[in-house]
Amino acid sequence: MNGANTIYNEMDGTYSSKGSPSWNAYQKARSLTDTSYISFLSDLLEKSKKESIKRNIYFMLGKIGENTGDKRVVEILLQRIGLETNKYTLDTILERIEEQEVIPDCYPIIKCVSDVRGSVRHSAINALGRCKNSDAEDALIKVIRNSKDEYDLCYAIGSLSMMGATKAIPDILPLFKNEKGEVRRAALCAIDKLGGSAFLPLYIEALGDRSFSVKYYALLAIKDHGDETAIDVVYKRVRTILSKKRKINSDELVAAFEFLNQFKNQDEKIEKLLEWIVSKKWDFLSDREKEGFNSCFSTNDLSYR
Repeated sequence: MNGANTIYNEMDGTYSSKGSPSWNAYQKARSLTDTSYISFLSDLLEKSKKESIKRNIYFMLGKIGENTGDKRVVEILLQRIGLETNKYTLDTILERIEEQEVIPDCYPIIKCVSDVRGSVRHSAINALGRCKNSDAEDALIKVIRNSKDEYDLCYAIGSLSMMGATKAIPDILPLFKNEKGEVRRAALCAIDKLGGSAFLPLYIEALGDRSFSVKYYALLAIKDHGDETAIDVVYKRVRTILSKKRKINSDELVAAFEFLNQFKNQDEKIEKLLEWIVSKKWDFLSDREKEGFNSCFSTNDLSYR
């Protein structure tokens, strides 16, 4: 795994990592299932001084644990957190812990959440998302209460969402006012998962956010949890999106079409909107949006098509 990581292709004069000794070794390591290697690799860690070698050993251990569920792996990884100081090596350990099915002790990970090195801190926050206990939840809630770092907040929100930590909702809600669009997007996605239809008014409000990403995920939340009270705001959003051609292709409207499809027989302005799209704005849709439109609205629905 520490061998050459590129090979030269004489045919086209390019270098590629695929097929190199290092690449091939990593591919084999990813599929390791022989648990008899665990003790050997653990002993090898005690003798290894080179950080890159240790990172490769942690990678192999992590893959054995991920592929087999052997509890010895996560115990070794958790123990080693307190013994390593190199940030890249700590990152590797925490990333491998995140891949394990069961994490019996979150305390060594929690200690890393306050690390001054951003990469270590973020890896620890992500790993805590795999823990299933209140201490991990409390540590992540503390992050979103106190941190001003955009990435701390996004990773912590994501981990709390992954854990299903509904008790974090009161602390996530204020982040809808955060100045960073990615933080607001992460908060919206978490509330969508943790709070569901109870927060429909918030998703409707988020359609007016200045961030494209927030508006997109608000549409997804409305598609999943919306009722007739959201028809007007989705109608207006579709009209706004199609008011001019977009420079970047997207499938933003697919969620809107799926939502409106639920109410096409209850509100006549939906049919008028569909007619307007087909007759005047069809070329404004991306290919994915055209497919979504056709999937939602059949020729029987639209006599003018």
